[in-house]
Amino acid sequence: MPLFRCCDSSVCLSTALSLRSIAPARPPKVLAAAILSLLPAITLAQQADGAAPTLTQDLDPVLVEAERLRIRTEQSRARLDARAGGTALVEAEDFRSGRASTLTDMLAFAPGVYSQNRHGEEVRFSIRGSGIQRGFLMRGVQLMQDGIPLSTADGSGDYQALDPLALEMIEVWRGANALEYGAATLGGAVNFVTPVGSSAAPAAARIDAGWYGQRRGHVAFGGAGTGVDGHLALTYGEQDGWREQSGYRATRLSGNVGMQWTPDLEARIYMQSVDSMLQMPGSLSRQAIAQNPRQAVTGYAQQNSSNNYILNRLAARVTWIPQIGREVSSAVWFTDRDRYHPMIWGILDQQSIDTGFDLRTTLDFGDGATRRLIAGVSAGRHRGEQARFNNNGGRPGMATGFDVFDARRQALYAEYSHGVGQALILQAGAQAVRAQRTLDNRTSPLDSYDAIFDGFNPKLGMLYALADGSQLYANVSRSFEVAPFGETAVRAQLPPPNAQKATTFELGWRRRSANVEWEATAYRALIDGELLALTDANGIPLGTANAERTIHQGVELGASLPIGDALRLRGNYLWNDFLFDDERNFGDNRIAGIAPHQLRAELEWKIAPQLAVAPMIEWQPVATWIDHANTVSQSGYTLFHLRAHGELSAQWRWFAELRNLTDRNYVATTLAVANAFGRDGGYYFPGDPRSAYVGLEWKFR
Repeated sequence: MPLFRCCDSSVCLSTALSLRSIAPARPPKVLAAAILSLLPAITLAQQADGAAPTLTQDLDPVLVEAERLRIRTEQSRARLDARAGGTALVEAEDFRSGRASTLTDMLAFAPGVYSQNRHGEEVRFSIRGSGIQRGFLMRGVQLMQDGIPLSTADGSGDYQALDPLALEMIEVWRGANALEYGAATLGGAVNFVTPVGSSAAPAAARIDAGWYGQRRGHVAFGGAGTGVDGHLALTYGEQDGWREQSGYRATRLSGNVGMQWTPDLEARIYMQSVDSMLQMPGSLSRQAIAQNPRQAVTGYAQQNSSNNYILNRLAARVTWIPQIGREVSSAVWFTDRDRYHPMIWGILDQQSIDTGFDLRTTLDFGDGATRRLIAGVSAGRHRGEQARFNNNGGRPGMATGFDVFDARRQALYAEYSHGVGQALILQAGAQAVRAQRTLDNRTSPLDSYDAIFDGFNPKLGMLYALADGSQLYANVSRSFEVAPFGETAVRAQLPPPNAQKATTFELGWRRRSANVEWEATAYRALIDGELLALTDANGIPLGTANAERTIHQGVELGASLPIGDALRLRGNYLWNDFLFDDERNFGDNRIAGIAPHQLRAELEWKIAPQLAVAPMIEWQPVATWIDHANTVSQSGYTLFHLRAHGELSAQWRWFAELRNLTDRNYVATTLAVANAFGRDGGYYFPGDPRSAYVGLEWKFR
C-alpha cells in the first residue's frame, strides 16, 4: 500500500481493507532471497580461507575462533569503560546456558535493568524508570542492533525483532552515557551485537523445549577468509502458553557479510527478517486471579487478541580508519514493518517504513594521554499508515478510522575526553535534537496535528582510574523525550504533550576484568514534564500527559565474583525510588508501576566440565503501587530457580532449568494507572507457575 495517498477517509478505509488479508502477509521473497544469498558468501569465505594461507591457518580453529571473540569482547568492554557513567556488558555465553527466550532471560543480571515477563515473549522493560507507564511494548530506551537503530524514529520499541540465540553480546548504555549513539532518553540505549563470520563457529545448532508447549530450533553458519566474512542464523520457536490466549510463534532469520576492501576500509551489510505472532491474554483483576489465574480476560480469546508482526530490515555500515586514532563510520538503514493487531476494542492494521543514516568520527589527539573527540550526526524517519476496524471475532468489521503518520528525528552530538595525568579523564559533551510528529487523521481531521520539539542536552563527566584497576565516575546530564504516536491520544481540546526533560546526577564505582566484575551506581533525575497516564482535577483520564515535576532516584548494583576455584556468585539489585514532587493532584506520592526493590542472585558451582549447578533467588520484598494516587498496591514475592549445564565434549553442551521451584502464585508485573480509587481492577499479569526447560547445543569444530 503506498504511503501518503491523497484520498477521502471512506476511500482510504475501503482500500485498506481490500488490500489486507486477515492474517499477516509472508515476508517479501526478495528480502528472503537476499538473506539466503549470504550462504554462498559464507561458503566463498570458507573456501577463500583455505586458498589463501594466513598466519592462523595452522592453529587450532577453536583457539582462533575463541581469540577473535575475545578481541571483539575486549573492544566492546573498552568502549563501555571509557564512559564516565553506568554501562554494562552481557556476553551471550552468560545466558545461553539457560532458557534464553525473553529479554528478561538475557538481561537478568545486567546492572540497572528492570525487566519482568508479562506473558510469552512480552516483557515490561525499563531503565531508571523510563517508560514507566507504558502498558505495551516499550519506550524510553533506544534499542539498537550492531550500533544501528532498531527502535522506530518516534521512540517506540518492541522485542519481537530480537533473537536471543543470534547474539554475541549485549551492551547497555544507561542514561546520557548513550549520547554517542544519538540516544537522548532517560533510559539510554541497549545495543544487541550479532556474531560475525570471523568470530563464530562454522556451523552451530540448538534445540530446546519446555513446559506449556515451548519448543525451538536454531541453526547458524559462519565463515571467514581473505577480505570477506559472513554469518547467517535461523531460529524458529513457539509456545502454547500457560495462560489462555498467551501462545506465540516466531521465525527469525538474520545475517551479515563483511568486506575488507583495503587495510583501512571495511563495509558490512546486515539483513534481517522476522515473522512473529504473539497472543495477548490481557491483565486480570485480583478476583479473577483467585478464581483462575490461567484465564484470559473475557473476550480476548474470542476476539483473537494478538500482535502479529512482520519485519524486514536492511542496513549497512562503512568504517574508514586512515591511521591510528582516526576513524570515520557511516551507516544507513531501511526497515519495513507490518503489524496486524486485533484487540478487544478493535483491530489496528499498520504498515510503516523506517529509514535513516548516521555519520560519526573519532579523533585521538593523545600523545601519552587521553585527548579524544567523538562527533556525529544522525537522522531517522518513521512513516506509515494505519487503519482501524471493529473486531468481529478476530476479523475486520466496519472501518472506524484511518491515519497517516510521519515522525522525523535529527540529532547532532559531540563529546570531548581530556586526560589529566594518567588517572583522571574529564568529559564534556552536548547533543542537539529536533523531533517532529505529524498525524493526518483522515477520519477526524480535527484530531490531526503537526508538532516540532527541540532539545539541547549537555553532559559533564569525570572518570578516575584507581590503582587496583577499578574506576570511579560521576556525571551530570540532560535528557529529552517526545511521546510516540501510540501514546498520544489527541483531541481538539487536548494537544500533544510536551517533551519530557530531565537533569540526572550520577555517581559510581566499577571494575571489569576477565574474572571479576562489579558496579555500584547511584543516580537522581529531576524530571520536568514526565510522560505519565494522568487525570485532570475532576478525575477524567487525560491519557499520556505531562506531570509537573517528578523525581527518579535509585541505586544500581551488579556483580560477578569468583569464590575459590569452583564457585561464582552473580547478582543484580535495584532500588527504585520514583515520586511526584508537590504535584497538584498527587502531591508527593510514589509513582506507580515499578517495584521499589528487586534482587536477583545466583551461586554457580562448577563440579566438573560436564556439570555445573546454579540455584537462583528472585526477590521483590515490598509492595508495588498500581496507581499514582497510591490507593491500590500489589505485594512482593520470592521465587527460587535452579539451573544445571555442562559440556559433554568440545562440540556438545546441554542445559536444564527449573523455574519457580515452590510453584508460588504471584503477580509478575502490573499496569500503572492514575487513580484506582481503592478498587480491584484488571491491572495484574499472573506469573508463570513451576516450569522446566531443557536444551542441547552443538558447534562444529
